[in-house]
Amino acid sequence: MKKAKFTLRASIAALGTVAMIGLAGQASANDEIIKRSQNPDMWAAPGGDLAMTRHSALKDIDTKNVKNLHMAWSQSTGALRGHEGQPVVVEHNGKPMMYFVSAWPNIVQALDLSNPDKPAQVWNYQKKTDRDMSAVPRACCDTVNRGLNYADGKVIFHTLDGLLIALDATTGEEVWVTKHAYPDKGETHTGPAMVAENLVIAGFGGDEFAARGRMVAYDIKTGKEVWTCHSTGSDKDVCLTPDTNKDNPHYGTYGHDLGMITYPRDEWIIGGGAPWAWFTYDPDLKIVYAGTGNPGHWSPAYRCGEEGENLTHEKCNEYNPKINSGNWDNKWSMTIMARKVDTGEVVWAYQKTPFDQWDYDGVNENILVDNLVVDGKKHKALVNFDRNGFAYVMDRTNGDLLRAHKFVTVDWAEKVDLVTGRPLKVKEHSPFERGRNVATCPSAQGGKDQQPASVDPSEPNIFYVPTNNWCMEDEPQERTHTQQGTVYVFANVYMYQEKPGVSGKLKKFDVVTGKTLWEIADSYQNWSGTLNTAGGLVFYGSMGGDFRAVDRKSGKVVWERKLGSGIIGNPISWKVDGKQYVGVFSGLGGWAGLPVTADLDFSDKYGAIGATAMAKAAKLNLIPQGGEFTAFRVYP
Repeated sequence: MKKAKFTLRASIAALGTVAMIGLAGQASANDEIIKRSQNPDMWAAPGGDLAMTRHSALKDIDTKNVKNLHMAWSQSTGALRGHEGQPVVVEHNGKPMMYFVSAWPNIVQALDLSNPDKPAQVWNYQKKTDRDMSAVPRACCDTVNRGLNYADGKVIFHTLDGLLIALDATTGEEVWVTKHAYPDKGETHTGPAMVAENLVIAGFGGDEFAARGRMVAYDIKTGKEVWTCHSTGSDKDVCLTPDTNKDNPHYGTYGHDLGMITYPRDEWIIGGGAPWAWFTYDPDLKIVYAGTGNPGHWSPAYRCGEEGENLTHEKCNEYNPKINSGNWDNKWSMTIMARKVDTGEVVWAYQKTPFDQWDYDGVNENILVDNLVVDGKKHKALVNFDRNGFAYVMDRTNGDLLRAHKFVTVDWAEKVDLVTGRPLKVKEHSPFERGRNVATCPSAQGGKDQQPASVDPSEPNIFYVPTNNWCMEDEPQERTHTQQGTVYVFANVYMYQEKPGVSGKLKKFDVVTGKTLWEIADSYQNWSGTLNTAGGLVFYGSMGGDFRAVDRKSGKVVWERKLGSGIIGNPISWKVDGKQYVGVFSGLGGWAGLPVTADLDFSDKYGAIGATAMAKAAKLNLIPQGGEFTAFRVYP
């Protein structure tokens, strides 16, 4: 067999990294990831790199030859549904290897890509002992998994029921197993975790089960806990310091225990704020960026401390720009957290949706770009397309808010005030009183849910964004319990298409100007992330199972293939033996697909917190299940 070529095309910067790694005792696990991410033949981390750009510098597949892209191989994941992640492709022991993990029950596979058109499974692993089946009904929403990491000779992944596991990448044997999340407390782990320095940093989900969010860092060698920082509670619990938000004190500062006093009574103990999705890392600043989720249940009057017969909506929110006290912001839910990697201490924290009333979870990916010019000045920037419909641009060194543009239809807020950082909310679209039905755009699934956008670092203002295009009616209900681990929503939610026949769009969006440069509408939701390549293409998939390539310049679909199930995974690209490949998971699921995968009653328009009506309108019941990874390459 012809020996596979897995060429390292290192830049001068990469060579500097290699030299640093050569210093005995000086290398860290993310030095490896940086080195690999500078080799376009690999896919080094869940987002391709630590900044989560989801960009491939490969250009063998381009707008001219993409018509000759055909399936090369496919591999079953061993699970039916819920594949929101992607594999990693790395060089291990001199061989090109692909590692991936399925959705529940979280089966890991190691594929040797030396024969790139016919990969060979080297080992597989499934944890059979000490599993907690109660995680399955407690997973909000669906039994999904967003991928694993490779570093320090280990494959590091998580299970839905809260185990964090490191496997020997050569043999698949356990190196360490740590219990991280506890389903009986409402905690389930859909991930992924992040490797930064010599730490594995993880969160979990569970806001709809009264969990209390936290981030935990573990030693990559041993799996031992290094630090823990919560999303709610005292300044000490949250890991605030006197220097937190020093350049933006209006975001909230140390010394006030805002994570407690902005909730009534002891509501912060079950206050949500779980960081359940994507993390990014700046190795120069040594800061980890993560978003936190909603503040627990969806009946917001219980999270406001104004009491008595004269309780008014205005006392619990800031509809008039002059009334902006933020007494009941429910800190630090819905917040971008910038934490020091070695201690977890908060450098800065910006709450996007204070006193949330819509479940606009703030966990979407924080993409890092350099040299982004805003108002004539270059910034080390962070870009976040939030569920609430605003695209935020921030200086990631100190949290300065530079831009906040609407990227979908938004009516719950007029705008975000760039001076105060607060949204100017619209009372008519804010559900508050129990039993009052309120219409709002976007829906709780957001202008974009967790499905990640992508950017070419050479064009740091241009992003390729999969969007949801739904609105909702939301009616808060009476709260019946405060028990952790039990469904904790207390709202009737009905979701509907903003425009009949259009469920999702792919957009090319300028985050500085706020302009949509082109868009592609789809009758199915776009719950897949995007991949952009130096070949001038953007790859993405629809929940109908259509895997597509789009010309980045024109927005024209130049290639598509129908896969066996709906696509909610994220495309990747790699190169072995002189051939560029693209691949993606299929396997319907996620919140939008849950009514199908859980076989819910489609006549219940409130099922799955509004997703059943959505699935019925989009005809997702006609999409089969089945988890699979499919790889494509160009054939002459």
